[in-house]
This record gives sequence, structure tokens and C-alpha cells, in this order.
Amino acid sequence: MTTAITTAGTSAEDIAFHYDLGNDFYALWLDETLAYTAAKWDGIPRDEPYATALPRAQRAKLDHHLDLVGAGPGDGLRILDVGCGWGAMLAHASRGDRVGEAVGLTISPAQYAFLAARALPGVEARLESWEDHAPERPYDAIVSMGAFEHFATAGMTRAERLGVYARYFESCHRWLRPGGRMSLQSIGYDGVADGTGPLGEFVGSDIFPNCTLPRLSEIAAACDPYFSVVVLAASAEDYARTLAAWSARLLKAREAAERLVGADGYRRYRRYLRGSEVTFLRGAATLYRIGLRRRDEPLRLPV
Repeated sequence: MTTAITTAGTSAEDIAFHYDLGNDFYALWLDETLAYTAAKWDGIPRDEPYATALPRAQRAKLDHHLDLVGAGPGDGLRILDVGCGWGAMLAHASRGDRVGEAVGLTISPAQYAFLAARALPGVEARLESWEDHAPERPYDAIVSMGAFEHFATAGMTRAERLGVYARYFESCHRWLRPGGRMSLQSIGYDGVADGTGPLGEFVGSDIFPNCTLPRLSEIAAACDPYFSVVVLAASAEDYARTLAAWSARLLKAREAAERLVGADGYRRYRRYLRGSEVTFLRGAATLYRIGLRRRDEPLRLPV
């Protein structure tokens, strides 16, 4: 499947630079769920081996987002997963009776091919940006984990970022049925003004080209006309622990990783994972999990 992908944020080429490095490479250090966003570690002992702790924490995160959108047992909701990755949420949701139908959007050809091959029951994968998405009928709920960080680029002004974020929330409002819910998980700047500095420059050039993070104030301003915030939580520790688990797993799989991406690729990703862990530990960035409820009509707020 080939398509021209529209995106005001990180380009399809830049997404491919990172996410199309190789499904086998990511499978080495992600857990069996293939979730590539921060896990939820509440109640999981620090001394539990990552082999069991990481997938438990990831599934707890997936259940948390289903709870945020009100997907209860037997509800059989129709949901949209924006930035679905390799299908962690789609696979998790398809196994239970909380979700009856799911659509996943990705602009990574490698992820799309992987998802299509999984042939998950009740799941439709699309190689498509949210900006091109035009559903035939409304969704009951929308989930998005780790995609919002790619909606704006480093060269944008604050006003330009707010414009893109507002278009996203307006689109979600339009796609949802009345009373529909939405959950958002995103990294955000917290203790720093922006991503400058040696690590930020390295990540922006060698890991996630042209990517920039939002601030909580930007998310709040952009969503306010369209959604009520019903849950807001921040946990830098959840991302730090997840990064530590990924880094340890990559270290253990060094030989296989170097066969797949070379010694330089292995070193780049170890630096990225360890450096990002420190970023969360020192409070320069944090992780937001936000539960949203669709407003019946958009608010007309003063500029």
C-alpha cells in the first residue's frame, strides 16, 4: 500500500528514519507487547526482573488508557488509536470484550506492514496521518500514546505549534460521537524551556529528526475549546523506569543488535536511552496522561 501522507509535523521520511530501522531490532529490547511508550509501574516491585515486570507494566498502561476512555467489560466500543505503532493497544484491546472494533493510524511503512500481517480480529490498520483521516462513522473513543510529540517540528513558533495542536483536537472532536472520550499520553517539556543542549541536539539529529515536545500549557490551550479535562497525571518516574528497562534489555542483546544495526547504531540507541532516562530523572521532561471528554459544542474562547 502506498499513499501520499500529509503531515504538518514530523515528516514521513523522518518517521521512517526512526521507526523503520527494523522491526527485529526493536523487538530485541521492547517487551512482548511491542509497546514503545512509557509503561505504568504502580505496584510493580523494583526488584522484579524486567522480563516479567516490563510487560506487566505495559499492560497496566494499556488498561489505564481503556479505563480513561470508559471502555468497560462488554462495552464493545469502536476506538481509534492515533500513532498505533506496532499495535500494542490494538492487540490488547482485541483480546477482550471492551473494544469491538478498532482502527490504528501509523505513518511508518514498517509498522503498517507488521500490523497488516498480524491480522488482528476487529482491527483495521491504516498507513495514514491523522490529518488525512476521514472516518465513515463516528468513534466512541480515541486513544493516542506517544504520537503527539511528532505533531509539531522544532522550527515552529509557539503560535504555529498551537495551531497544529488545535487542529488535531478539532479533528478528534469531529470524529467522536457525542459524549465520546479521549486519552492522551505525551512527553512534555517541564523543567527546561526547550530541548536545546547536547542531548537534545543529539536526539533531534540522530534519533528523532525535527521532533519537538509540547508544554502542558500548549496542550491545555489547544484542547480547551473541544474537550473537558477529566484526568490529568504526570509521572516522570514512569518513563525513567521504562527507559531503564529498555536500556538494560538492549545491553543484554548487544550482539544481536550490532548484527542488525551495526556497532554505531547500537551505541546511538544506548546513548539515547540512557540520556533520556537522566532527562526524566532530573525533571527536564515529564510524562502526561490526560483523560478528556468531548464537549457537545466547541467553545468560542477569547483569543
